[in-house]
Amino acid sequence: MNTMAALALTQNLRFTPTPPLKTLKQHQRPNPKTLKITASSSSRLSGRKLRAAVIGGGPAGSSAAEALAAGGVETYLFERSPSTAKPCGGAIPLCMIDEFSIPLHLIDRHVTRMKIISPSNLTVDFGSKTLKSHEYIPMLRREVLDSFLRSRAQSNGANFITGLVTDIEVPDSYSSKPYVIHHTVNNCKRSLAVDLIVGADGANSKVAKIIDAGNYSCAIAFQERIRLPDEKMEYYHNLAEMYVGDDVSPDFYAWVFPKCDHVAVGTGTVCAKQNIKGYQRGIRERVKEKIKGGKVIKVEAHPNPGAPASEACAWPCGACWGRGGVCDQVFRRRNIFRGEIR
Repeated sequence: MNTMAALALTQNLRFTPTPPLKTLKQHQRPNPKTLKITASSSSRLSGRKLRAAVIGGGPAGSSAAEALAAGGVETYLFERSPSTAKPCGGAIPLCMIDEFSIPLHLIDRHVTRMKIISPSNLTVDFGSKTLKSHEYIPMLRREVLDSFLRSRAQSNGANFITGLVTDIEVPDSYSSKPYVIHHTVNNCKRSLAVDLIVGADGANSKVAKIIDAGNYSCAIAFQERIRLPDEKMEYYHNLAEMYVGDDVSPDFYAWVFPKCDHVAVGTGTVCAKQNIKGYQRGIRERVKEKIKGGKVIKVEAHPNPGAPASEACAWPCGACWGRGGVCDQVFRRRNIFRGEIR
């Protein structure tokens, strides 16, 4: 660890809990605790602001950049491909709307019904039985959410860089030298010196490798966006489906989640990544009558990180994970669901 940078971080950042934003009605609030960052001046930084780089412009990276910039830290947010979204079903916890102050107009669907379908096509409908009258599962598109969060980080003072990070120079321990981020913007090589780095750059995280964050699981997700005829889209108006079975994934589940004007049909796996296209054919076969007449409008595939190793939390150069780590905990319980409804 760079001790001088760690001292600068400790002396210049204060972390205090703040109350939730007023997005939901009182009875809907889970009373979350959010993080507020406040930066102050220090002689160690020669009269300048603490400078931070966040690598990766997904939900985790954008939220980190927003908090840092709002707290007075000179913040740079790197994202190599802002127009590309990961294959994500799009479901988020209801509490996230309030905790992250997500505008309600970003939500495509208010799902109140959730079905799990077994390998023999037995169905358990648990959404209508477990959700309270005011509760729902928000469904949205990652490209919409990610773009909003990046823009909000910028509005709070973060500098957005569309570029590819190619290398990071890590100073020796006890050195006062900065981290140097080498990157390319429009095929031009550039460098940026910073005091601390937050890595939110996904499954193939360059930051995680550089700080030797340890081993972590990695999944591959495959998804097709399919626009359905109106009568079939109506079936998924407020319904999301999860399918289990070796035909759709040996260790995860497959899904059909509704979006604004289409459905997302996809699957994922850790232990058999090379067969992902076969599992996608499996989920299409399982739902063929429900999506008959539909038109594929987008095909997406991307690796996703699982739960991070404990070493990944090291500061001042650390790695963090977004939805992949959360979904991993759900996937680990997949066989429980499968055993209950076979």
